[in-house]
Amino acid sequence: MRKIKKVVFEYRWFLSFWFLINLLQAKFTNLHYDEAYYWLYSKVLSWGYFDHPPMIAISSKIGDMLSNTTLGLRIIPVIIGVFVISAIIFLIDDNKNKSNVFLYIISFPLITTHIAGFLSLPDALLCFFFVFFLIFYKKYLRDDSVTVVIALSITIACMIYSKYHAFIILLFVFLANFKLVFKKSFWIIFSLTILLLTPHIIWQIKNDYPSFIYHLDTRASGFNLNNLFEFIFGQIALAGPLSGIVVIYLTIKFRAKDTFEKTLKYIAIGFYLFFIFYCINGRVEAHWTSVSTIALIIISYKQVKNISLIDKFFKYLIYPSIFLIFCARIVLVGNNFNEKLSLKRNFMNMDNWSNELDSIAKGNDILFTNKYQNVSIYSYSKNKLYPSASKTGTRFSQIDLFKMDSIYDGKKVFALDFGNDIFWKSKNGSEHYGSFINDYYSYTGVEIENSSLSYSKSTVDLEFDLVNKSSKSRFLNYDENQKLKLTCYLGSKKNEFYLFEICDKKEILSKESININIKLKDFNPSDNDRINLQLSSNGLRVFNQKVGFFID
Repeated sequence: MRKIKKVVFEYRWFLSFWFLINLLQAKFTNLHYDEAYYWLYSKVLSWGYFDHPPMIAISSKIGDMLSNTTLGLRIIPVIIGVFVISAIIFLIDDNKNKSNVFLYIISFPLITTHIAGFLSLPDALLCFFFVFFLIFYKKYLRDDSVTVVIALSITIACMIYSKYHAFIILLFVFLANFKLVFKKSFWIIFSLTILLLTPHIIWQIKNDYPSFIYHLDTRASGFNLNNLFEFIFGQIALAGPLSGIVVIYLTIKFRAKDTFEKTLKYIAIGFYLFFIFYCINGRVEAHWTSVSTIALIIISYKQVKNISLIDKFFKYLIYPSIFLIFCARIVLVGNNFNEKLSLKRNFMNMDNWSNELDSIAKGNDILFTNKYQNVSIYSYSKNKLYPSASKTGTRFSQIDLFKMDSIYDGKKVFALDFGNDIFWKSKNGSEHYGSFINDYYSYTGVEIENSSLSYSKSTVDLEFDLVNKSSKSRFLNYDENQKLKLTCYLGSKKNEFYLFEICDKKEILSKESININIKLKDFNPSDNDRINLQLSSNGLRVFNQKVGFFID
C-alpha cells in the first residue's frame, strides 16, 4: 500500500486534473436512465436485485444521501475512478514515463477510464474492486499470508457483489493457474468468499434465482450474425478509436514472463473469446468487457514499450483518440444535440420529461406499463418509487419484484405506453402513447405454486395451485378487460384460459389456495422440455413461471 500512496503522490497533478474533469462532467451531464434505474434499487436496500448484485444500490444510496442531485448520485464513481487509474499506473510500474502512462490509459474510451469516471454503473464498481484484486493476487502469488488471504477473499466477494462478470474473471484466473487447487490457502479463500456471499445466495434462493434465470435463460435471443459482427467491431473501437486493432494484436502476441502476466493475458483475451461464444446465445453489450480492459491496458502498454518501432508512431494514434473521446464527452454535456443524436435521449433532463408527463396525465396517478427506464426516470425526478405493471412480452426487471401496483386499486390512472387514447412526441424527441383506466384492478399477489406437468399421447396434464398471497380477496372476473388469464407457452404453441371459466369460484380469498387441473392437447414437448406459465390481466403481467415436464 505504501507503493500505491507513492504512485498517487507522483501523479498527483494528473489525478487532480482527472478528478476535476470527471467532477464537472458528472455535474453537467444529464442522468442516464440506467443510473436512475439503479437509484430505484437504493430506495429498497436488499441483498440482491433482479439484474445485479447489491453493490450499486449501496453506492447509489450513499451518493444520494450526501446530495440528492445528479452530482451526488455520481460522487462515488468520480472518487473511485481516480483510484482505478492510480492502481493501473501502479501495476504498469513505469515511473520514468509518467505523462505517457497517463495519456495511454485515457486513450481507452470504455468504462475503465472515461465512463467509469462519472457514471453510476455496476461496471465502475467492478473495475474498482478488480484493480485491488490484481494487486492482492500479485502479492498472493509470492506470499499467501493470513492478511493477504483475508484481503483477497474480501476483494473477490466485493467484485461478485458488484457484478456477476466477476465469475468470468475468476474463471480465467483459475485457467491461468491450475496449481491453485493444491494450495491450502486457495480453499480458505474459497470458503471465506462463499461465507461472505451467503446473504446474497440466500436472497437468490428465496426469490427463485431471478438474476441467474434472467441472464442465462430469459435474456437469450438466439444466434444472429449481426450480433457477432457488432461485438467484434465494437470491441476494436473500444480498445481505442484509432489504435484498437494494434492494441488487441499486441495483447495476443504478448509473452508472459510469470503467472501474474499470464493471468492478465488470459483475462484480456478470455473475455473476448467468452463473449464471442456468448453471441450464440444472444446480443452482447459492448461494455460487458469493460473490466478486462484493465488487463488489456497493462499488457499492451508493456508491449508498446518493448517494440521501439510501434512506440515511435503510437502517439500519432493516441493523441487523436483522446481528442475524439473528449469531443464525445463535450457532446454529452447538457441538452444539446438531443434532437439529432439518439444516444443523447438516454441522457435526459428528467424533471422536464416528468413534468411533461404530468400534464398529459391531467393530475391522475401514472401507471408505467412498458419500459423500466420510464418509471425509473419519473421516480428519480419525484424522489419517490412509483408503481409499474409491465405488459406481457416486455423484458423482466426489478420492477417485477417490487410489485407495487395494488396501491392504485379503484383509482383512475393514466397508463403510459398502454392502449391508444393519446399519442405525443416528447420535447427530447422520444415518442409515447397511453390510455386512461377508470377503475384499475390489481392482481399482484396472485401466484402459481406446486405446478406439475405430465405428458402422454400429445396431451399435457397441467396441475397447479392458484394462491392469493395478498391481503385482499380478488375477483377472477372483475370487469370486461380486467380478468385473470392463464397463458401456457410451449415453443410456438400458446393456450389461453380465463381462470373464472375453468374454476368454479368467482373470487380467490386472501391467503386462499385453489387447486386447478387443465388438459392441453396437441402439444409436443420434444423440442422443449419446459412450458412457460403466465398470469395476466388486461394485457399486463401478473406472474410468470417455467415448469419442467414429467413424461410418461
